[in-house]
Amino acid sequence: ARFVCAMILIDDTGKEHHFQGHCTGRITCEPRGEGGFGFDPVFLVDGGRRTMAELSMEDKNQISHRARALRQLQDWFEGADGES
Repeated sequence: ARFVCAMILIDDTGKEHHFQGHCTGRITCEPRGEGGFGFDPVFLVDGGRRTMAELSMEDKNQISHRARALRQLQDWFEGADGES
C-alpha cells in the first residue's frame, strides 16, 4: 500500500514545479489506533509495528507523504534564490 501526496506550485512566470511524497506500508485486517482519519487505522507503516493512527503527530510528521512533499517544496523555496 502507498499514500501519495502530489503538489504543484505555479510560479509568477506560469512554470509548474512538481513535488511528490509517498509513504509505503501494508493494510492490516483490523483497525488500530485513535489518531488520524480515513485509512490511517489500517495503514501499517513499512518498517514499523504501528498504524498511522497509532503514531504521535510528531512521528507521523516525520514520515508522512504530505510532510515529504512539503519538505521538497520547502527545499525548492530555499534553493530558488528569489527566482519564484
